[in-house]
Amino acid sequence: MSKDKTFHLSRKRRYTIFAIITAIGVSFALYNALINYNYVHTKDWNFDSYQNNTTPSDLAAFQLNSPSGLWTVKADDSAPSKPNVFAVLPAGNSSGYHMQVMPDSPEISDAQISVKLKIVPGHQVEQAGLVIRFIDASHYFVLMADPQNNRVSLCKADIQFLVCNYETNAQISTGQWHTLEATISSEGIGGWLDGKEIIKANNEYYQTGQVGLWTKDDTEAYFDDLQIKY
Repeated sequence: MSKDKTFHLSRKRRYTIFAIITAIGVSFALYNALINYNYVHTKDWNFDSYQNNTTPSDLAAFQLNSPSGLWTVKADDSAPSKPNVFAVLPAGNSSGYHMQVMPDSPEISDAQISVKLKIVPGHQVEQAGLVIRFIDASHYFVLMADPQNNRVSLCKADIQFLVCNYETNAQISTGQWHTLEATISSEGIGGWLDGKEIIKANNEYYQTGQVGLWTKDDTEAYFDDLQIKY
């Protein structure tokens, strides 16, 4: 074996070891953040105080790139907390990323955020998730469920692009409720699906921001029991 080849393999091995150590470090730090951080506040949205088949004005004022009527309060017999859910209805010419920033969301840097999510099958695109660390329409993270490709992704928005550097295979059934959860701290971001941690990300960008909901293109999705502990 040549000297150059030996060096190449050695460098590759060092990178692999570094990646493993980094992953262990991120996992340990996020675990400590989860069990040791003293969350003293809780904020909940179950959407049951709103009138059915309406788009409340306080919510409408905080919607981004969303045609009128796309987001609406809707009764759903399958809702985790009856009677209402917050629904994103399909729109034939709807494209891009649609966001609902919660109007009274605190700006948080250390928190546990969870939501119940059901994605309705039968549409060209089926992607929905949690917006975290929202600063503006070009700077935020989204923890995205994608049943068409059986994956959960952590994506970072930067100007006009959404870059998904962290993703993992996950079984997501359309037409069924799932729990999507994010733990954020200065150490990084962790993602959970139905109580199982599936993403660990060491990412220093956007250290604080608001919380919201997100869909893409013609996705139809229902949200319930959005909660922040901070």
